[in-house]
Order: sequence, then C-alpha cells, then structure tokens
Amino acid sequence: MTLKQAYKFHRKILDAGLLIGLSMGALYAGARTGLTPQDPSGGVAVVFAPWTPASAVVSQAVAAGGRFVRFGGLPFVAIVVPDDASYPDRMFSEGAWLVVDSQTPGGCFTAKPNVREIL
Repeated sequence: MTLKQAYKFHRKILDAGLLIGLSMGALYAGARTGLTPQDPSGGVAVVFAPWTPASAVVSQAVAAGGRFVRFGGLPFVAIVVPDDASYPDRMFSEGAWLVVDSQTPGGCFTAKPNVREIL
C-alpha cells in the first residue's frame, strides 16, 4: 500500500466515524428534547445506561422523588410516577439517558399495559 492509498483509506475511516458520531448525537438530542413528557404526572419511563444494575435503577428513580411502578421491557428502564413536574430534570442530573412519556410507543421497549391502568 502506498502512502497515498493509506491516506485515502484513513480519510474514509475518519469521515465514516465523524458521520456516525454526528448522526448518533443528532438522534440523541432529538430524542431527549422531543420525547420529554408533557405531563409527567401520568407516568414516565426513565432509561438508564444498559449496564446499570436493576437495583441502582430503582434506587435512583425513587431517590429523585418518584414512585416506582415497574420495570420496562429491559432492566435498565423504570416506569415511575413522579411527585412533581421537575422530576425529568432531576433524573437527567442523576444520570438518566432519557426520560420519556410512558405512553410513547417504545417508551418501555415492549407492549405493556398503560401506567394509569396499573394505578
């Protein structure tokens, strides 16, 4: 491989990496702002990092001022009924990746009953 070929190869890898990084950033920013619950009192799905243990998910979700209802389809997703409207902001500061309306399709990653039906 000549120096020119190596440069072109590394340039393509860099371009692909930048494109993937920017796409993931835009997707996350859109999800974080667009899926934020309008009425948190109806229940929210709090998504933590996938490697967060279930016990930490429950303790963080409850410590921020919410009532734990159940886990979502995965153990790092908690369905919570918050005590007040500032709960999503507190969860973001506690390390949650997303706080979405529990009614949003895919908010729990599986088809589960409505939070209001459980309460």
